[in-house]
This record gives sequence, structure tokens and C-alpha cells, in this order.
Amino acid sequence: MGIKQYLDNNLNKYYIEILNKNGFELTKSDIRGMGGIYKFKNNWLNFQIVNDRGIIETRISSIFSKHYYDFDLINAYLNRRNKSNGEKPKFGKSDLSKRLNLEQESELFESNLSELKTMFNELNYKQTESELNKIGNERAKLLFG
Repeated sequence: MGIKQYLDNNLNKYYIEILNKNGFELTKSDIRGMGGIYKFKNNWLNFQIVNDRGIIETRISSIFSKHYYDFDLINAYLNRRNKSNGEKPKFGKSDLSKRLNLEQESELFESNLSELKTMFNELNYKQTESELNKIGNERAKLLFG
């Protein structure tokens, strides 16, 4: 199976229904070499699905920003907002070292659409990005030392 077919299959299986239901439109498609990307946008969120040498990654951003965040980071952010226990992360025990599969990512996306809309709206996106960047730095330290 080629890069494009693999990307198309995963897009159709996990995301296309959610994207269509929420007014997302394809804004860019670029398949070349060992990679491919589809970019979508609605009136409040940007969405990307990328195939980089067989690894599929999905990311979102505010329409007011160019900074994209993967769903593993979004998941950690949402978990921390929902429960704040102050515990120091440990590798394998932290939400920062957890990897979601595409099915889990699409469920997270669909079940949190209204919260994502609020997080990334014009009034909140800078604060959300600041908090996501802090969590991203924590994740980098945890995973790479």
C-alpha cells in the first residue's frame, strides 16, 4: 500500500465523518516522496493529517495561529484540566508518555469538539498555546532527558 492510499484509508476510517459533520473543508493536499499531508479548516479550527514514512499523525490549531498541536499533547492538556493532582510525571506513568492510536485520537477529537472550540477561539488560543507549550516542554524533558 502506498503513502497516499494509507493516508486516505486512515482519513476515511477515523476522521472524514467528523470533519464533514463539523464543516471542515480540504484546503491543501500534498503527497510526495515518503510523505503526505491533508489540511482542513472550518470557521474555528485547523486540522492536519500527515503520513510521514508510514507514521500517521494528526494535529490541530486555532485559525488565528500557525502553531499545531498533536492529539497526545491535547489529551494530556485535557486530562490535566479535568484533574489537577500536582504529581510529578514518571516515564510510563505520566499522561505525557502516553501515545494514542488513531481510533483514540478521533474519539478524543469528536467528544471534545465544543471544548476545543473554546480553547482555540480568538479570546483563549494564546493562553491555550502557552499551556500546551509548557506541557510540550515537560514531555520533551521526560522523553529525551
